[in-house]
Amino acid sequence: MIQKNAQQNAVLELWELLLRYRWRFILPAFAVTLGVLGMSLFLPRKYKSEAMFERTTDMVLTEMTAKGATRNFQDPRNSLVEEITGRRAVDQLIDQIQPELEQMDLIHSELDRQILRTNIVRGSIVHWDVASGALDRVRVEYVSPHPKVAKLVVNGLIRNYIKRTQDSMDLRLKESAEFFMQEVANNRKTIDELETRLLEFEINNGDLLPESPNSVQERLSARETELQDIIAQRDAAIVRARNFKDAIAETPDTTPEKITAPNPELVRLNEKYQTLTEQLTQYTDVLKMKPAHPDVVALKQRVMELKVVIDQTDKTIVAQEQHKANPKLAELELQYTQAIGEQEALTRQIEVVTEQVAKMGDQTGNMFPVRSDYRKLNRQVDQAQRQLAFWEDNLRRVDMTLAAETGNRGIQLDFVKPGGIGAKPVSPNVAQVLMAAIGLGLMAGALSVFFAHRTDESFASGDELARTFELPLLGSVSELISRQHRKARRVRNMILYPTNAVLMAAALIAMAAILYLDLEKPDTLRSLKAKASWVFELPTAEASPDEPTAPDLMD
Repeated sequence: MIQKNAQQNAVLELWELLLRYRWRFILPAFAVTLGVLGMSLFLPRKYKSEAMFERTTDMVLTEMTAKGATRNFQDPRNSLVEEITGRRAVDQLIDQIQPELEQMDLIHSELDRQILRTNIVRGSIVHWDVASGALDRVRVEYVSPHPKVAKLVVNGLIRNYIKRTQDSMDLRLKESAEFFMQEVANNRKTIDELETRLLEFEINNGDLLPESPNSVQERLSARETELQDIIAQRDAAIVRARNFKDAIAETPDTTPEKITAPNPELVRLNEKYQTLTEQLTQYTDVLKMKPAHPDVVALKQRVMELKVVIDQTDKTIVAQEQHKANPKLAELELQYTQAIGEQEALTRQIEVVTEQVAKMGDQTGNMFPVRSDYRKLNRQVDQAQRQLAFWEDNLRRVDMTLAAETGNRGIQLDFVKPGGIGAKPVSPNVAQVLMAAIGLGLMAGALSVFFAHRTDESFASGDELARTFELPLLGSVSELISRQHRKARRVRNMILYPTNAVLMAAALIAMAAILYLDLEKPDTLRSLKAKASWVFELPTAEASPDEPTAPDLMD
């Protein structure tokens, strides 16, 4: 609360101070403001000219260049500024417009040329209004004290850039096509040489190549498998021969032959069995004996015992025994001879196959170097083919691009909006000048009030006087004003001060209006000057019948 009261008291003191020294504030502020507005009428003017061009790219060409086929054909935006406003472009422009600049009396020496070059390089601005893959709209601006120079600069920069770009694109496309054609021919020649070397290598080392059906490794593997099978067969033949030999040793030279005949004892027992069976039938069927009769039971017991004896009796007996050669022995000897022959044949075959395996093993010692060289040749052929595909793809894209450019379907550069002569200057700016004038005027008035207050040694009130001398204030006498003095003060307050304020405001408004017309409406200001000069010259001019009248001059 105390701080807020202090701020209010400070504002009130400042306001009282301003009222006290109001003319010390108004007069310097008016003078400085009017002076700044007047000086701004004589400041050098700068005029801006801007031109616009479009770069249109066919969609097919856009897709083609987006895939990176012709990197040297593409013109990246980050180099566009250098292409348009670089030192080489500016030197070319100055060489073109130098005769006109000399006629305009703007270039007299090499120093003037260097200054102009520096100003163009630093003052030229490139903007992108539209930036896309298919359309770029670029605007070039330049500010110069001479409006015609600004127009010449922007138009010349764009025209030169368009011409250089078109010539460069045609040249680069042709050079790229020739380069790619040469690379395609070289790669095809290289592929032919590599394929010839590869074919000769396959012919000379066909047995050692992995893809060959008759490769040494495949045949060696087959021979090793065959050798193992032959060894297994030989071992099996040895085992069979040994078994046959043992069987021959155990087989007798002759075998006994027995002649058999029916066993007479069995015939007798069968006849007895038949007799007992018939007797049992007579007992049961004829004599009608009960099964529990002792004779029947005994007879059944005898039949059963005789049945057991018949079953245990041999049906035949050896009637005569002879000895003859054993046929199995001859069969075993034949099989033994065959086993021995098979064993010897397999043994000779094993020796032959083993020798072949040894020779193939010697050949496989050179297999890995040969295969390594073969793989290197294959890799070289694959790499050459990929390189050929790459150059052929680039050649195809460049041919399509060149065809598009030839048919006016590729990149098109159109001068959309040529730069014109600026009617009004861009510098100084009306708002900036007004703000500067008002700001400097207020600052001058504030400084005047500050110095007036610091140099004023009078006392504004009796209280201030009492505080300064530390004396009691007994009373105060008001200002003694005479009637004439009061009348003069009334006239001054009611007529002089308002008149001065109106005149100062009118002067400021008139100066601001002139400044506005000079900066924003120069054509209107020139028309008003022409009318004013015609009005002032009218009384002294003598009209003749041959001279046009005032309306004719205006027309």
